[in-house]
Amino acid sequence: HSVVRNALFCLEAAGNGKENHVYTKALLAYAFALAGKEEKRKEFLSSLEKEAIKKDGSVHWQRPGKEPEADLPYYRYKAPSAEVEMTAYVLLAHLTTQPAPTQEELSFASLIAKWIIGQQNPNGGFSSTQVSSSFPPVASHISIRRVPETKVGAQ
Repeated sequence: HSVVRNALFCLEAAGNGKENHVYTKALLAYAFALAGKEEKRKEFLSSLEKEAIKKDGSVHWQRPGKEPEADLPYYRYKAPSAEVEMTAYVLLAHLTTQPAPTQEELSFASLIAKWIIGQQNPNGGFSSTQVSSSFPPVASHISIRRVPETKVGAQ
């Protein structure tokens, strides 16, 4: 237990830095959620919410200083894998809490899940194998099912 306690102490010290990257905050929020450190989890989630991109009824995070994507008709922008990963960590941090997440947290989490689902390719995976295989916990929280296309017409 002393190793875990020391690791958490190191994470807390690192988290107290003035300029933490969005990805770092997402990882720390999830790590503190897993450790049951509710106050630190909420602190990082609160900070992350201020940096969230809220667009088209969904929520996600992106790298600082990134150029906004072009808003073109008939084109669906697919985010880089690092942005999908950090957004997934924020989702997991929202859903990994004791007691269970509040209705407000679940509502916000559903907006995050909506964005993540929109990043899937037609086969249900993501832009990189790492994203597809790294997040079984996300899949356990949100069910993503594709309905096969059916042809309707005269036979």
